[in-house]
Amino acid sequence: MKISHYNQLLAISTILSGVIIFATLWHQYQTVERASRDHYESRLLVQTINHISTMSKLWLTSQDLLFTGRQTYLAKGIKEQSIHLKKTLRAVKAKIFSSTEKDRVGQLISAIELNDKLLESFSNMSATTINSETIYRSDQLTQRYVKHLEQLSDYVLNTNQTLNNEVNVVVENFTTLSIIVVSLYVFFVLFTTSCISRFIVKPIQNITALAHGSSHGIGHIEFRQTSAPTEVIALSRAIQKFTQHITVEKEKAEQERLNVIRTNDKANIIMNTIPCSVVLLDEAGVVAECNIETEKLFLRDKHKIIGLPISSFVPALATLDGSFDDETALKNLQESLLSPEFEQPHIEFSGRKIAIMGKVNYLITLNDINERKHSQKALSSLNEQLVHAEKLASIGQLSAGIAHEINNPVGYIRSNLDVLNDYCKTLLVYIELAKDSNKRVKAKAFFESEDLGFIVEDIEPLITSTLEGVARVSKIIKDLGNYAHADEKLPEPISIDELIEKSLTLVANELKYKVNITKKLEAGVFVAGFPQKLLQVFINMLVNASHAIEVKGNICISSQLIEHEVNIRFEDDGSGISQDNLKSIFDPFFTTKPVGKGTGLGLHIVRSIIEDHHGRIEVSSKLYQGSIFDIYLPMHHIEVIREAITAK
Repeated sequence: MKISHYNQLLAISTILSGVIIFATLWHQYQTVERASRDHYESRLLVQTINHISTMSKLWLTSQDLLFTGRQTYLAKGIKEQSIHLKKTLRAVKAKIFSSTEKDRVGQLISAIELNDKLLESFSNMSATTINSETIYRSDQLTQRYVKHLEQLSDYVLNTNQTLNNEVNVVVENFTTLSIIVVSLYVFFVLFTTSCISRFIVKPIQNITALAHGSSHGIGHIEFRQTSAPTEVIALSRAIQKFTQHITVEKEKAEQERLNVIRTNDKANIIMNTIPCSVVLLDEAGVVAECNIETEKLFLRDKHKIIGLPISSFVPALATLDGSFDDETALKNLQESLLSPEFEQPHIEFSGRKIAIMGKVNYLITLNDINERKHSQKALSSLNEQLVHAEKLASIGQLSAGIAHEINNPVGYIRSNLDVLNDYCKTLLVYIELAKDSNKRVKAKAFFESEDLGFIVEDIEPLITSTLEGVARVSKIIKDLGNYAHADEKLPEPISIDELIEKSLTLVANELKYKVNITKKLEAGVFVAGFPQKLLQVFINMLVNASHAIEVKGNICISSQLIEHEVNIRFEDDGSGISQDNLKSIFDPFFTTKPVGKGTGLGLHIVRSIIEDHHGRIEVSSKLYQGSIFDIYLPMHHIEVIREAITAK
């Protein structure tokens, strides 16, 4: 017989006994539910009768006040109380099953209705027609009403007590029956399970006892069983076959263990000869193994490193909640910092996920890059000096033109002020004459001879022209100051179109005598960057385009949005660049200009600044036809940068 047959027999007997027990308990539960529901209805009826008694007292008290004091204004309230009492009594009548009590409720309602008629006739009588017979009849009705109400209350209370006792008995019976039935069910299940399990578990116990009780190798034990379920017999035979191979497999495992030890020794030798720090982490980011270079990097012995989380040495490998950041650990050649306790904190790490004995581990390599960082810092400083030197060279080159641009408005400002000074002297003479009443005729003659009407009309245009000149000088000086000013350390939102306009202001004198400027500024967006550096780029592009035009020519400047990039194009019809020189124009110190005319750093610095802004620059040119320079700047993270600047 199979184990499944035993299981089916056990399941069927358990289900049948469970169904019988459930049916028995359900029948008894219905009895309890019915008794509880009747008792609940009875309790509600008791509360209703108590409410009627309270209302009746108030109703009768109001009647007494009406009869004794002739307070007729109480009649309306008594009438409303009567209506409410009758409505409540009719509801009580519907809930009572005894015909006697139903009649008693009907008598109460009749008494209320008769009393209402007496009250109505009473309210219509005058004080002189009131007789004691009316009051006597009302007292009789009241006494009968109170008597019937007390009898009804006694009936309801007795019924409620009876139902309460019945509920207690039924609940007690249900509890006793439940305990007995559940106990019998548990006993039946345990007995049936024990009987069936004896034929299933006993052979398995024999197999287990044989395995634990033998002092020899398991290959010499007889596990086969004959008196057992089919599956257990098959299992015992399979175990017997398996044990015949245990000894051989054990020998193989021992040989593999020795091989692993030898391989581990080789791995340790390799790790300790690798010229960089190697750290083995478990799945939680705790150091499980490290090499000698790691001890040198972390400035402590190996036993003080193993067992500690890697984030205690490299904080970048921890999430915000302090747990191991496995995604960051798998990055390649990722620059980071050691914890603040180290004086040389710059490192570069790479990580790989590996499986050792079925468990996830991480192999992290750490390289000391402090020397490289120092070199990069020095190179960055040198590059900044080159950019600054090129900016100073541009300012020196543009200074004569800017001085000329400032001199023009200053000249007509001076001329306007001289004229205004003459006008002011003439007006002061006229004012002095006008003050003296005896010189009114002379003042009028002076007004006409000096043509003061024209002077008054001419003052406002002179002042307006002067203010325009001052504004022009102020704009030139402001743009020059912005260009010479150093950028902030953090990038900021920049309007490309406005920056192009500023660059045109600064190079206006350089361009206006031989270049016709065409503008198509349609980008209308902001990019993240450093405005002074980008201004230097635009000035260099405009100056280079001007130098490429020998006599007279055109420069077209356009800006537009292309997907997620801003395209700024500088197009000229100058001498162009040969194809041989085109591939070298961005190299440092490369120039096609005469000696002393250029440094060869302009376009190199332009490309460096564009790349610092994560952009790119492209050029196309034909000799004697002109050149086109396209600058592409990304628009990413503008809102984030604005929020950071606002917070700052």
